[in-house]
Amino acid sequence: MDNSEDKPIPIKNKVLISVCVLALAAIMASWGISTCALENHECYVATAAREMLQGGDWVMPTFNGKLRLEKTPLSYWLVAGLARITGETDEFTARLPSAVFAVLTAGALLYFVSRWLTFRIATMSALIWATSYSYMYYSHNARPEMALTFFVMLCFMCFYSAVNEARRKRQIVYMLVFWVSFGLGMLAKGPAPLPLVAVPLFFYVIVTRQWKKIPKLLPLGGGVIFLAIVLPWPLAIAHRVNWDLVVWKQHFVDRFFGKFDSGNYPFYFYLPFIFSFVAPWVAFVPAALAAPFYKIWGEKRKTMLFLWIWFVVDLIFLTMSGGKRKHYILPAMPGLAVLIGIIIEDMAFVRRAFTQKFARNFLVCHIILIVVSAVGCVVYAAVSEPEYLSAALCSGLIGLAVAGGIAIFFAKRKAALACGILFGGYCILMVCTISFMNPLDNNNYTKTFAMEILERVPATDDLVAYGYVSPRVVNYFGRPVQVLDEKSLVYERYEQGDWILATAGELKELEKDSRLRKVYSNDEAEMRSRTKKTRGSLFHKSAPKAEDDLQKLSR
Repeated sequence: MDNSEDKPIPIKNKVLISVCVLALAAIMASWGISTCALENHECYVATAAREMLQGGDWVMPTFNGKLRLEKTPLSYWLVAGLARITGETDEFTARLPSAVFAVLTAGALLYFVSRWLTFRIATMSALIWATSYSYMYYSHNARPEMALTFFVMLCFMCFYSAVNEARRKRQIVYMLVFWVSFGLGMLAKGPAPLPLVAVPLFFYVIVTRQWKKIPKLLPLGGGVIFLAIVLPWPLAIAHRVNWDLVVWKQHFVDRFFGKFDSGNYPFYFYLPFIFSFVAPWVAFVPAALAAPFYKIWGEKRKTMLFLWIWFVVDLIFLTMSGGKRKHYILPAMPGLAVLIGIIIEDMAFVRRAFTQKFARNFLVCHIILIVVSAVGCVVYAAVSEPEYLSAALCSGLIGLAVAGGIAIFFAKRKAALACGILFGGYCILMVCTISFMNPLDNNNYTKTFAMEILERVPATDDLVAYGYVSPRVVNYFGRPVQVLDEKSLVYERYEQGDWILATAGELKELEKDSRLRKVYSNDEAEMRSRTKKTRGSLFHKSAPKAEDDLQKLSR
């Protein structure tokens, strides 16, 4: 491990800096966590957790009363456990696990990278990760992506630490954490950790010829721990469904080969998302990926090679897969964050790989980019979204202040203060962005629509949807909503006194028939995009026949 370039830092200062880094990571992960309504995939998690609590069955996840085996259960268990404390599965409860895992990921980066390289590089890496777009977005999302990212990252960190650890006891501890994290990652979102962890580590062992150390990495005992964590849940499910596991085959095997819900994406699908996920540190990506091939990095090259293999091999594997989704690349992003941290630390402090002139020019370009982005944000708001002009002006002024502060302190050769302004300024900008997100929350239309339906449908009555019901409606309605595809069955349930829900094209079909009377209607029941609105209506026999009365109840 290379610590030669790290100036001696008192323990008290390291503790204070670590606390500040984790505090920034916590602010970024939790600020405005309940501001926006849940989107469809988040509702799967929240509703499944709620139905676990209501039904008392923590083995068989359900959504809207039907089995949901597409995802492994850790996220459901965590949200359900928190709901026992908070009393409900709202936005805060559903997203809190993701926020916690995000902060834990930043903490793990701080700990492991400081042992591999220097405390300063570790600090930079953790801050880059905590101020990236992917960190902000997925820490505010109830999907299991951030939990998966944490466990996958912990696997890589512990493996590399164990391989380079001379003390046997510490090596055993690292590998025990590795195998436990591997198993928990499978419960978070299996079987994704199998290829995301095993394939890069396989190539790392081959490239660096580390196969002699494999017997010391607890392959047998660790494998038993891994299986003890992973197998009980799928075996219990298989037993209860009589081994009818076609859903798992579709989602875990057919999806990889592109035979199920592939999306027909091009081979370069992940490239733009890599840059968007790492924003605002986009400019450093090419240098970070090229750096491990230059001898100038000295002892750092060993660590950089490991990080490079982690990121690039996962990228190649995901590119080869027939089923592509942008969030699949997220578990590899912490590795890229560390590579970028090494680059920025060298430019700002050490200048071993980069000359002072190059670093200065690069910094000037980065400051110009901040200024252009700030001005562009204001201009765009003034032209296209005038109602958000004041918010854009506020963000733009902060961006200009950050750019000015960075330039001043770097010019005075106070790199630490300049970096502090850089990361702190980005944090403030992100906080402002989140604070202004609520008016842009398209999911809130469906939440409002569902809450209006909830007020009208008594708890003792049933709600039936014709053709389709949004997961958001199911979640915020709080009770199962049966979906019927045949209009004859809809009319039958209507005559029995049930409430009928319809949206979009299905609503147009029912409106052609005068047998159904509207109780409530909303022209903005859902927003499929910023401009496309979808109507939704509720039908029931209790609705008045008179058109005047209908107008009083309709919106």
